[in-house]
Amino acid sequence: MSEPEYNSSSKSPGNRDHPSGEARPREASAQRARSIIAFVVAENPPGAELERLREMSVGRMQSSLPQEERILWGEAAIMCARKKREMGFIDPLSSATEEARVRSYVIREFKEIKIGESWGISQLCRLVLDSIPYPLEDIREKASRWCELNREEMLTLRRIKNLLNTLKNVEDIVQQEGRRCEEVKEWLNVVPNLP
Repeated sequence: MSEPEYNSSSKSPGNRDHPSGEARPREASAQRARSIIAFVVAENPPGAELERLREMSVGRMQSSLPQEERILWGEAAIMCARKKREMGFIDPLSSATEEARVRSYVIREFKEIKIGESWGISQLCRLVLDSIPYPLEDIREKASRWCELNREEMLTLRRIKNLLNTLKNVEDIVQQEGRRCEEVKEWLNVVPNLP
């Protein structure tokens, strides 16, 4: 099975050939992930290219590469999601959902990884909570009458549900976290009532 390639843009990372003239070897994966991170931070690529890079990064994060490389690909996917939000290609809730999915996957796959606090369950809980722009009671009230809401309000509730659903894969870990994720547990109880 061949690995997906980047588009042909001359600025896009990953389309340069190996110095020998051959395609880059697979072991250059970590270097390619770092080059995507640097590219996304330094440039303003179009939304379609950011989405291609994000999808490719997620695919490689979920591959059989070594753990360290998979985590780097996760970081690349997160940088793409953040850049899409920064450039206005997606809304903040959708960007947070993309990031939370990556973080949730890494936490579930690698459990007690020692790569820094940014991958901890409490940081994931904080990302989710900080990304919801409304108090819990407001969302409970709107969820109780969601059929009466206008399209934009329903869409917001759906985006909040999508964000909260990223925690399903790590819900057992959230439940074990005690006070650090207590507020998230309350939010998870609202999910069945959201459209």
